[in-house]
This record gives sequence, C-alpha cells and structure tokens, in this order.
Amino acid sequence: MSSDQKIEASALLVSTIKGVGEKLSSTLSKLGIITIEDLLFHFPIGYQDRTTLKKIAELEPNQDFVVQGVIEKVSQTFVPRKMLLVKIKDNTGHLYLRFFYYFPGLRNIFKEGTLIQVSGSSRLGRYGLETVHPEYEIVKDNEFKPQILAKYPLTKGITHQKMRKLISEAIELIKLEKIEVSDLLPPHNFSSLNESIVNIHSPDPKSNIEEFLVGGSSEARKRIGLEEMVANKISYLSIREQNKNRITSTFQNDRLAKTINSSLAFKLTNDQVSAYEEISADIATQTPMLRLLQGDVGSGKTIVAGLVAAHVVEDKKQVAILAPTTILANQHYQNFVEWFGEEEVKLLTSKIPAKEKRLIYENIAEGKTKIIIGTHAVFQEGVTYKDLSLVIYDEQHRFGVSQRLKLKEKAEDYPHQLLLSATPIPRTMAMGVLSGLDISTIKSLPPNRTPVVTTTLQNNRRDALINRIKSAISKNSQVYWVCPLIDESESELIGIEDLEKILKKEFNSKEYEIIHGKMKDTDKQRILSDFKEKKTKILLATTVIEVGIDVPDANIMVIENSERFGLAQLHQLRGRVGRGEKESFCILMHSDSLTELAEKRLQIITETNDGFVIAEEDLKLRGPGDILGLSQTGQPSFTFFDLLADETLQDEAERLAQEVVKLPAEQQRKIVERWFPAHLELSDV
Repeated sequence: MSSDQKIEASALLVSTIKGVGEKLSSTLSKLGIITIEDLLFHFPIGYQDRTTLKKIAELEPNQDFVVQGVIEKVSQTFVPRKMLLVKIKDNTGHLYLRFFYYFPGLRNIFKEGTLIQVSGSSRLGRYGLETVHPEYEIVKDNEFKPQILAKYPLTKGITHQKMRKLISEAIELIKLEKIEVSDLLPPHNFSSLNESIVNIHSPDPKSNIEEFLVGGSSEARKRIGLEEMVANKISYLSIREQNKNRITSTFQNDRLAKTINSSLAFKLTNDQVSAYEEISADIATQTPMLRLLQGDVGSGKTIVAGLVAAHVVEDKKQVAILAPTTILANQHYQNFVEWFGEEEVKLLTSKIPAKEKRLIYENIAEGKTKIIIGTHAVFQEGVTYKDLSLVIYDEQHRFGVSQRLKLKEKAEDYPHQLLLSATPIPRTMAMGVLSGLDISTIKSLPPNRTPVVTTTLQNNRRDALINRIKSAISKNSQVYWVCPLIDESESELIGIEDLEKILKKEFNSKEYEIIHGKMKDTDKQRILSDFKEKKTKILLATTVIEVGIDVPDANIMVIENSERFGLAQLHQLRGRVGRGEKESFCILMHSDSLTELAEKRLQIITETNDGFVIAEEDLKLRGPGDILGLSQTGQPSFTFFDLLADETLQDEAERLAQEVVKLPAEQQRKIVERWFPAHLELSDV
C-alpha cells in the first residue's frame, strides 16, 4: 500500500488490523463495528484523566484517580465470595484493589515489593478506601507519563485497553496516510474530518478534557458534532418528502369514538381534546401519519390513542399496539376491552399457549380481531394481518428501529403510525432532533390528580421510614418499594434480597409480595392483581413496575438507591402514585455520601412534579440521551452534538442538511448510515 494511494476506511474490514481474527471480529460486530471506518466512528463516551499522579491520602470516595504504590500484601478471600485482594501503599497511606473476576495467573503478576501504577475509581470498602477491577501496570524507572485515555461503549469479551489498542492501530494508518475517511459534507469552514477523528480519540494530554465532550469548544468536537447533527436532520427531513408520494387509507368516521367518549367516567382535558383532533385530522388524509404523542406520566395518552383507534375499527380495519412489557400490554388490554369489548380486542404475548395462539392468529388473519395488543409477539413471523392500518408504539423509545420496521411491514400499504412517549421531550430537543416528525403534546394532568410530595431520606434513617410505613398501611395505604438491579460487586447498595430480609423482620409475610422481571407472566399478573385488590399492602419490586401499573389506592413510593437513577426514570416511578384521592408521597432513599450530580438530580426531582421541567433539566445534566430509541441500532442518539450549547452549530447544520437533502438518495444514505445505522428507515417507521 503506497503512501500516495489512500484507501477508504469504509472499504476495509476491521479484520485488516493486525490481531483481529474471526472471534474478535464477531465480538466487534456486536458493537456495530464491521469496517475500519466503523471502528474510527466508535467514539469515546468519556475520558480518564491520567495527567496528575495523586497521593493515596488525597483520594476521596467516588473519584477517578491515578496513583503509584508498592504491593504490600496479596490475598485470596472467599467472604462473601471468591475474590483477590491486593493492598498497596505509598508514603501517605494504603489502598485496596479488589478483583471479583480474574484468571489464576493474576496472583503471580502481583508480587510483594513491586511498584505499580493503578488507575480506577475509588469507593469506601470493608477495610477502607478501595477500587474494583482497576487498570494497572508495572512501573519501570519510577516513570510517570501523563495521559488522557478514552472510555468507550463495550460489550462482553472486549476491554477498554483492547479497544484503545485497536483504535490506535487505525489512527496510525490515518497518520501514515494509508487510509482516509471521506468528508461527505458540502464545503464548510470547520477542521478536517480525519484530523478531528484523531484528536477526539487521543486528545493532547495538555488539553482540557471537557473541551472534547458534549458542549466542549474544541474544533474536533465541533466538527464531529456538526456531521452528527446533519446526519440526524437529513434522516427526518426526508420523511415529509417520501410521504408525499405515498397513499394510505383514510379514516373520517368518528361515531364509535363519540360513543366511547360519552361513556367515560371523566371528561377529557383541553390538551387531550387538542391532541385527539390533531391526530384525527392526520388519519383523515391519504398521506401516512407519523406523529409523536407525548405527555407526562398519567396525563391520559392511552384514551386519546383509544379514540383514534376507534376511527379505524369503525371502518373494519385493524390496529396493532406494541408495548415494551407484558405488564403494560395487559394494562392496555384491560382498558381497550372496557372501551371496545372482548370480541374486538386480543392480547398477544410470547407466553400464550400454542393452541390459544393459533386461534388468535387465525382471527387476526381473517380480520375478526380488530385491535391486537402485545409485546414483540405482535410482529413475529406467524402473525398475518388482514388489513393493518394503524400502528401504535407505546413507550416508543424502548423499541429499536428494526423492531418498528418489522411491525410496519405487516401492513400491505403504508399504515398510519402513532408513537407514544411518557418521557417528555424538551422543546430544544424537539426542534433540533425531530425535524419532519409531527408532535402532539398533553401537558395538563386530569383535574383529580394531586401533586406527589417528594422527599429524600438517608439510609441511616431507615428505622423512621419503617415506622412511617407501618402507620400508613394500618390506615389502608399501599406502598411500592423499588430497588434497582444490583451487581454483585456493589456491596454497599441495598438490593432486593437485602430489602426482603428487612421487611421479613418488620412486617407480616401476608402484608408484602415481591415482583421482578424474571418471574413468569402468570405470577406477575397474580401478584399485581392481589396488590390492586388490596390483598397485599406492600409491593417490593424492581423497575418492572416503571410503566403499566395503575393502582389508585397506592399512595407511597419508596425508591432505594435513588442516586442510581436518572431523572426521567425517577419521575416515571413516582408516577405510579398520586392516581387516587389520597395524598401521595415519594421517598427517595440514598447513601450518606452523594456525588454532585446525584445531589443535583435529587434536588430537581423534589422541587417539581412537572415532567417537562424535569426533561429540560435532565437534558442539561446528561445531554440528549436516547429519546429516539436508537441505541438498539448500535449508536447512541447523540455523541457530540449539544442541543443547548450549539445554537450556531445548529444553524450551520441546518444549512448543510438543506443542501445534502437535495443530493441523490445514495449520497444522503452514506452520511446517515455512518452515524445511525438503519436510521434512514425511520422515515418509514
């Protein structure tokens, strides 16, 4: 390969890199890495600052660090499980290195008296300050080299060290001018793409790391962010153009919808009425609808979706409703049966017995069943629809593009599509991300909803909490008690088994039940039914209850390890209470020491019940996240583009996108697929 003959990085398989064999190639493919260009576009999600060598005595809990120390002791323990414990010291103090997963030869690497350099994150452990599975290397000649190391999205079988080595090999090929990454954007005044890629993966150690992350001002970050935003805009700008040339069924008959509305025990809010009218106008035209209906937790999106579905059912066509969990699917099934009757509605999940499933399949194929509600089972190969005309995706951000495609393809013509989201999308995000996607918003809550009183409580005050719960359930209150899934190494956190032991001591066994995602659907439904019928007072749960649970008498939510949750998830969980007439409470349990970010999150959630305010604050704290459900395609929604800080960049991205969208479809596809594999197909989804 001559130096004056550069090869496109997209034309070279990642196996071209030395040391990448069949097994490693297969592992990398799980991250969407097939070519060297894919590898180079596997950008960092953060950096480890190894530019300052610290003394052990300077370390505090929850802090990234680099220290050098002499190995003082190496031991293997089996309490509470098998692990390797390495004690190192410098002239200021000592630090423990804890390894839960290790090969037998690791013990031979750590020899007493050896000077090693350790990089990791500190925490308080059983014997003092410790770090779990840190990076380490033997120090030669007391040398210290300042470094800024990238942290990458990983999968099982590949470490940060391995990923850095592979990307370093690819970068070296760019520096030697043996390969290049094509700049697909029209002319602009930003730095070159290849130079920006190199600088993002390996920043100068003298640089400020923050300048290379979302919101940073480095030229490399801006150049990468510009292309990322252009790619996103193109994929959505094409929606309207493509839909102009498509024809689908129209639905204008609203008699059934009026009948259902008049039978409701409540009156729709003004926001619900507006949303319903907007969506009804969409499905009355021959252009396929693609609309997002967003609303806060408990704002009443389901009844709006039901009234829209009534238009389709009235004309003897079919509606498919896709839910992310069987719990939510069952909740929808109960609601839709109440509105439409059992003959029109069927629940379809993977757990239904084969004989019963075959009968459901037949009724769907013959068009007898008009509303099909379920999880992924609604788009399995055996399901054939007679006339699928409306597809509703609830909690749409939980489904990847490919999953939505599979359901859409069940329709002969282009179906109308309605995306529901209880995760409010900030206006700043909606303007920047969802170009071409129509949005309806339900902001106001039903008039009978009272704000949930939210408080924080340190773990050391658990006795006071238990006394409060005992008093509440004696007065017929019901309680959700939620724990996150805890990794075995996280011994300082409260897991569901730990909490069960506490409840077993303090409460009668008939007063509580446990529910989690690994249970059989029948068991989950029985437990939820018992809770709803007040047979049990406390539901000890994982986040499986985040959506799809509606128990009006449950008015207390306790969330363990609340510092572990994001704002959106805390708000979703809190939304399970406050649905009845009783005053409702949410108690956020947390450890005694909190990071600055965790403190800020808990402060926000206690100060407001407004999901849209929370969404804006969440956007400021952690960036755009994954509102669009694109993580399942192998790429996060946004890696570098900052919707809040990049107003000038956004204007430039809009200008370039308007130019690119005029180019041939193949050229547009190249830039979109580089960033969001399968994202172009979202135009159809």
